[in-house]
Amino acid sequence: MMFPARRAFLFLQGPRSPFFHQLGQRLSDDGHKVVKVNFSTGDQAGWHGKSTETFRDPWPMLGEFVTDLWRRHDITDQIAFDDCRPAHKAVMPAARRRGIRNHVLESGYFQPYWVTLEREGAHGHSLLPKDPEWYHSVGPTLPRALPPRPFPQPFAMRAVHDAGYRLAQLANPLMFWHTRGQAELPRDVSYRGGTRRLLGRRQAASHCRALLDDGRPFYLFPLQPDDDRRIRFHSSYAGGWQAVEQVVDSFARFSPERTRLAIVGPADDMPSHRRRLRKLAVETDIGDRLVFLPGGNLSTLIDHASGLVTINGSEGLMALESECPTLALGNAIYRMPGLTSPSSLDDFWRHPIGPDKRLFRSFARVVIHATQINGGFFSREGIDLAVINAVSHLTENVSPIERLLWDSRLPVAS
Repeated sequence: MMFPARRAFLFLQGPRSPFFHQLGQRLSDDGHKVVKVNFSTGDQAGWHGKSTETFRDPWPMLGEFVTDLWRRHDITDQIAFDDCRPAHKAVMPAARRRGIRNHVLESGYFQPYWVTLEREGAHGHSLLPKDPEWYHSVGPTLPRALPPRPFPQPFAMRAVHDAGYRLAQLANPLMFWHTRGQAELPRDVSYRGGTRRLLGRRQAASHCRALLDDGRPFYLFPLQPDDDRRIRFHSSYAGGWQAVEQVVDSFARFSPERTRLAIVGPADDMPSHRRRLRKLAVETDIGDRLVFLPGGNLSTLIDHASGLVTINGSEGLMALESECPTLALGNAIYRMPGLTSPSSLDDFWRHPIGPDKRLFRSFARVVIHATQINGGFFSREGIDLAVINAVSHLTENVSPIERLLWDSRLPVAS
């Protein structure tokens, strides 16, 4: 399908930063039409463009509202950050049926200097195939990606953007009372004191050294936030703690006696997690074989671990890159034969199977070529990079992932 040279982009909800505003401004400067829908006061605070539509009606009327926007503005493309938000889940399938292209932005699959930009969906909704032979075939035909350009990522800058969004949201119950339960973003930045964070890092380093010096084999299970949308929408778990209980119980019953299970969690929530894990250790009778690490150098831990269990977090890709046996419990883009372990959770402790190095190289080359752009959402340098690189993807007639699928005669969304 050929699209007009001058596109019409409808921006839905974006990250808590100036990224969407700057991307819209760049597309507008290049001659494209840009329209933004605001669903909350937080959305309004982050967007300063001229063409703005506001949805304040009861939530069941959203479909009719957006359909009218598509018609009035001749929309050709939609842009959304996180395809699992209520507003995006409600309108993206209908846009696809109408021939409108959906562009989904997310944090990068590969960290720390990449952003994910996919057609139609990310994570469990990604168009990326789960066929190892496809990656073996396509990967070697692609040019090797240049290393991403690094940029500073100060935590303070992200906290400032997030605090501004949350401050604006205080007016949401008054100005957007119909949509207030649907449009707010989950909290993803912690504001605990800097002293506590520094102490947490020191404790994490101490605990990591103790685990490595102990000499016994260990497995890793990094925690994902309980409200992580990858868990809620791309796995069978209702929350992260449900997976923790399953993993600890399986480890207690089926792992070799000398092994340990290290659960890596955020330092800010250390007391809460420690209490719950102590209780689990008593209930499963594994004592000090269950270790809680409040943060720590995950890369170093992976290099020494016997294996890593994850639901569908980005640490799974870190482990595969380090040739560490990895078990994915949720629907992750990397969960496929030859990469993640084919065994069950109960078997994994005694028979961890590592990834095929050649397959991972091909997989990584395809994923970076087809879905990753250099940049970030929160620092000035990262946003500038992401805007420049996103524009070229958004304005191409055929996205990189579509081209690869078409060339191999696989079905695509459009």
